Formats: sequence, structure tokens, C-alpha cells
Amino acid sequence: MTTLEKKKSRVTRKTKAATAVAIVAILLVSFFALAPIHVWFPANWFGGEKSTLLASSRAVDNVVWRGVASNAWAYFQPGIGVDSKTGLPYAGGSDFKGFTDWDLGVYIQSVIDAQKIGLIGTVGDWGSNQRLEKVMIFLESRPLNESTNFPFWFYDATNGQDFHQLSDKAATPVDGADTGRLLLALNNLKSFQTSLSSRIDYVVYNRTDYTSLLSGISSSDNNIYAYYIYSGYAAFWSSQVGKIPSEILNNIASKPTVSTYGVSLPNIPLTCEPLLCSIFELNSTDSKLSDLMGQVYLAHESYYNNTGQYVAFSEGNSMTSQFIYEWIVAPDGSTWKITDAAKTTYYNINPIIYDKVALGFLALYNTTYAYNLSVFLEKNMPKPTDGYLAGVDTTGKVVPGAGSNTNGLILDAALYAIQKGR
Repeated sequence: MTTLEKKKSRVTRKTKAATAVAIVAILLVSFFALAPIHVWFPANWFGGEKSTLLASSRAVDNVVWRGVASNAWAYFQPGIGVDSKTGLPYAGGSDFKGFTDWDLGVYIQSVIDAQKIGLIGTVGDWGSNQRLEKVMIFLESRPLNESTNFPFWFYDATNGQDFHQLSDKAATPVDGADTGRLLLALNNLKSFQTSLSSRIDYVVYNRTDYTSLLSGISSSDNNIYAYYIYSGYAAFWSSQVGKIPSEILNNIASKPTVSTYGVSLPNIPLTCEPLLCSIFELNSTDSKLSDLMGQVYLAHESYYNNTGQYVAFSEGNSMTSQFIYEWIVAPDGSTWKITDAAKTTYYNINPIIYDKVALGFLALYNTTYAYNLSVFLEKNMPKPTDGYLAGVDTTGKVVPGAGSNTNGLILDAALYAIQKGR
């Protein structure tokens, strides 16, 4: 198999559902479908210097968190994780220069985070104003699929055009999950930079008609991914679907539970990524969300206390060519399992300890377990000169590949910790 064929086989981020209006099907299927593996080796990968930012700090205070944020922001520099000509993001570093609407949403949120933290100012070629202006121009003018008037699945960050090699593999007219992630970021951008509100509304309401997706958003769902993604639609169509995210949390809270190492969790497919994104990006005041996050954290700590093994379950790159999902509660109701993205195959492999989860726990709870977990990863990974790599497996082997999802979520965590005065 050629390098290009391997890349194509990896980059099928979300399997599409049957129709554009059936967003429920899109969500329930797309969250568990194959995602891209982009193996990108930073210059310091082989024998690289280790970071001591956390290990050498007496307290994980705002100074330390700004250092963490600066490390993550290094990924989003021109030529590393962002195209130096167009200002559009790379999903997987300079090794893969395509991106989806999901990736674009991550980039928008990262720019917001970076300015709030003080990593960039508003002015200059790579200040927040110009970065966001380039994104808005792209959204206002990007080519759309002529037969559907929806965005293409993938775009080429080097020119803003359809990335045919992957978009042509799309099975449905639109990816509802990617759309919801972008909507979340655009809603946060409206609050962050109100001068862009009318342009954002034009992109959402006029340039592409997403209203056909609303009929498929169901209040009967009990999936934390659906909660996160539906929140994007609820932000723009509050009268139609605004109450559905809170109803989903009610559904989750009423589910039967499973127990793992003495911690009770709802019997739903459960992993950290959508929970952490929801906590950091939605500004939710619903205690059911924070309670669920707290139980998921306690399950990790209890796992360690009972086994002596660190874990930080999420989704992402693995030691193989597969994008994996690590489930604290798996789709079949078992616990601490790993599947392929289609949740059809269970893997008996060493779990990946994801850095974005470890630092997310540290930002939220600042516990001994979260600190020791984060230091363990810091000691076993290269210095993040060009952003953080995904993590290590439970034997300490570094997972190759850096990307926007890892570094975007770490920026989210850093901003949260700074604002809370951790």
C-alpha cells in the first residue's frame, strides 16, 4: 500500500448517515466512525529534550498554566498547524493539510483562547483579528457542493478549495457532527467579537441552509456526544431546539448505572472528549454536567488506586494506524474498553494515556492524581516545541502525531484554569 493509500485509509473521520435531515443518525454513527491518523514528527521527536514545566513547579499556578498554553499554541503557528498563506488550519500538522468543519471550529476556539490568555494580541498579521478575518472570508466565500449547497466534507488548507481525495468519499450531503462543532465555535466567537455577529449570522442562516437538519434533533437521546453537538444547533435555533441539550442531560442522569472500582457511572457510551469540551466551551451551569464529569474523573483516580496504572481515556491516535475510542463505559455496557471508531471491533491493546485528558483533569480538579498523571506524561514525552503530542501508552511509548484536537483542548483547559485562578 502506498503512502497516499495509507493516508486515505486513515482519513475517514466520521461515517455519514443516510440523509441530510437525519442528523440523529449522522451523530450516532459519525461519532464512532473512523477518524484521521496523521503521523507528524516534530523536529525534536527523536531523542528530544523533555519538558520540566510541571515537574519543576512547586504549585500549578497561572504562570505554569500560561506556559502550558504557550506550548499548545505553538502548534497553531504558521507553517506548523496553520497554513502561512491562507491562515486556514491543518488537522494533523504539516504532514496533512486538509481540514473539516470540526477542525475549523477547534481553530476558532483556539484563537479565542489564545487571545484571552494573552498569547496573542488583536493586531498584526497573526494577531487574533487577522486570523479570524481569514476564517470569516473563507466561510463567506468557500466553494460549496453545487448539488447540495452544503460545505464539502474536507477542504485543502493551502488554497481553501475542496479536498477531493477525501470529500469525494462522503456518503451523505453533510456531516451533522462537524457542523455542530463549528456552530459552537461560531456562537462563542459572536460573544467574543460582537462586530462579527452579522457576518456569522449570514454564514449560518443564509449562505448554507442548515434548518433542514433540525427536524432530526431528538430530545430522547442520551448520548454525551449528542449533548455537545446539539448545543451548537441550540445556540442558533433556540426556539426550535434550545431545550434539547438539557433534556439529554436529564435522560443521561436517569439511566441505570454501572460500577467500576466503586464509582457509579450511567450506562451510556462514555469517554472524556465530549465531556471536557462541554465543560470548557459551553459555559453550562447545569450541575448534571459537572456531576457527570466529576464521576468520570473519580473513575480514573479509582482505577489508578486499584491497579497502580495511570489512565486518561479519550479518542485519538494510537500506536497503530487506527483511530481509537477508549470507553470508560463501552457501548456494550462493559468498562475500560477500546474500540475502533465504528465501535464494531474491540481491541486488546495497551490504552493510550491522552495528554489532553490529563491536563483537563488538572485544570478542573488540581488533585494529586491529576498532577502526578500530567507529570508522568511530561517526563515520557518530547518537549512540546511545536505543540503537544497525543500522549503515551501504558508502557510509556510515545504516540506519534500532533494535531489540532489535542492542542485545542489543552488550550481550553489552560484558559479554564487561569480564569479559575488554579
